[in-house]
Amino acid sequence: MSPTTVTFNSNCSTARTRQASLETRLQAAFEHARRLTTMYGAGSVEVAIAWETVEELRDAQLGQQTAAPSTFDLYCAANPDAPECRAYDV
Repeated sequence: MSPTTVTFNSNCSTARTRQASLETRLQAAFEHARRLTTMYGAGSVEVAIAWETVEELRDAQLGQQTAAPSTFDLYCAANPDAPECRAYDV
């Protein structure tokens, strides 16, 4: 039996896999933090660390989402010489 080779576009697939992996990790961390809170109460050090992990994963997830350029940014990209698009050094 010969090994099978799978080829894919690494740019697109890697970003989707990373996002899915981050979502899965965030969901698992959230459930873990909830279970620890139920078991040990809100004053536990383990619980605080678990919820901090949830916050860090949520921040990482938000950091990966790219914002679409505004209409003004698109206008300035198409019309760099327009007076309203000029940037002045003060």
